[in-house]
Amino acid sequence: MLFGASAVAAWAIWPTPVAFGVVGLVTADTVFRLRAWIRLVDGDRGRLGRIGARTATAATAMAVLAGALSPGYWSPAAGAALCARPTVQQGADDVWPDARPLTQRDSRREDSAMLDAAEEFEGNAGFGTAAWWVPLWGGVATGNSTSVAMVDVDGIGVYDADDGRVRWTLESGIDGAFGRRGDDGQRSIHGDRVHALGETLLVHLSPDRGRGALPKDALLAFDMETGERLWCAVGFTSLQVDPDTHDRIAVFDGSWNLLNPDDGRTVATLDIDQTSLAHVAPEESRMGLFSAAYWPTEQAVLGGGRIVLTRGPAIAVYDSADGSPIHDATLPAPAPSTRALDEEDGHAVYNVILDEAATVVEVDSHDSRSSRNYQGTELIAFDPSGEELWHRTAPEPGADWSLALGDYGLSGVVQVVDGVFAKSDRAFHISDGSDAWEPEYRIGLPSGSRHVVRDGFLYGHAYKGGRVVAVDARNGDIAAGPLKADEIEQGADVFLSHTGLPSGNLFTQSVANRPAETVMFGLPSPAD
Repeated sequence: MLFGASAVAAWAIWPTPVAFGVVGLVTADTVFRLRAWIRLVDGDRGRLGRIGARTATAATAMAVLAGALSPGYWSPAAGAALCARPTVQQGADDVWPDARPLTQRDSRREDSAMLDAAEEFEGNAGFGTAAWWVPLWGGVATGNSTSVAMVDVDGIGVYDADDGRVRWTLESGIDGAFGRRGDDGQRSIHGDRVHALGETLLVHLSPDRGRGALPKDALLAFDMETGERLWCAVGFTSLQVDPDTHDRIAVFDGSWNLLNPDDGRTVATLDIDQTSLAHVAPEESRMGLFSAAYWPTEQAVLGGGRIVLTRGPAIAVYDSADGSPIHDATLPAPAPSTRALDEEDGHAVYNVILDEAATVVEVDSHDSRSSRNYQGTELIAFDPSGEELWHRTAPEPGADWSLALGDYGLSGVVQVVDGVFAKSDRAFHISDGSDAWEPEYRIGLPSGSRHVVRDGFLYGHAYKGGRVVAVDARNGDIAAGPLKADEIEQGADVFLSHTGLPSGNLFTQSVANRPAETVMFGLPSPAD
């Protein structure tokens, strides 16, 4: 009976892989003590039998007790223990040193091609001029108009944007909280764990629990200037932040909730039961029982005073102030441009653009494996009340790609600048869907994160040559950035990344055979 109870408890309470392990251990323990159990049942115990029986009983009871107490560790509420893990320290240290002027270099960087190029750059409206550098890899960063937050594997360094002094640092207290460090020293940093929202820095702690584990996450808010901890919320698995929506953030804990970023309290829980989403079956796991990968058509997008949820071809739009529903719809299949869709083919919403003036959705067909096939791509726009504004289809057969706003999966959130949104080879007016301009050459805009926008400029990279560029949203004019990887270190393994921030532009270089360097280009004057 005790064995059966322990097996049931393990299977009911623990995630599947853990349950298998617990049941296996209890089974091995029971078999190992089989003779003791027989003596206990037969009544011929003897001293050895009594000791063995008691030991077996105690071991099985402990397994049952562990199963009964496991919710205290594995439940979402257990994430509260994460709130106390991070520690904040004021000022610089050995890990996070103060920045230096470009003319101040150590012996290892006397001939740094990156620092030389940054120092020689005269500046322009899109990038400004170099302000300071720091001997760190700052490839994942966020910030506001006064501070820059650089993210490393286990911690965060917050710098003054003007002079590069360290304001404060955070040690997560969790190994690999924000990424992983390889054997060769190269870092892999999660790009969605740290967000600047006005004067607040949001830090999402999500320990790597492995597949099948239950959620155990915490979201902490810190004052960007002082590092003071403001609040901590627990028990969710996904986070949506819009840098232009300072009064709301969205988190998922089985349903989407809107939080007040001032105190972390829940403002509203979004109800989908009375919307079109309720009529679309939740999407199955892509890889089977033990996989965490899902079909890529469910998403939440926050912005423009609204939050949009999508599932397959269905959308539901809510007011982000109080979570009240505005409108919902199940969108029809796009018209195929080159061939008829197969019977098992489907369609889904793959991108959402939000602005105060409109909600634009990109609808694509997909085959039976739920992979986009671009045999039909359409853009449909709704005004804030839900009335259709415009509907745009491919201009000619086989030209569906001209409307696709992202790659084969869900792309990052497309930003609207001065009434215009853009893709690699053209821009559209959000008011009526008409063409706004075409750039001189194709521009790669971020597809795995939100488009970088500042002072009327979109930031991306030129497909030809790879240089980071700024595109004027008014007319498509291109301003070249200061650095290009193949001009910095010919023939070396160079990784050059760019982050556009409200306070300027951060460039970082990681080279296999030399130290990393990060240069901050100060905020230029806004374009006329």
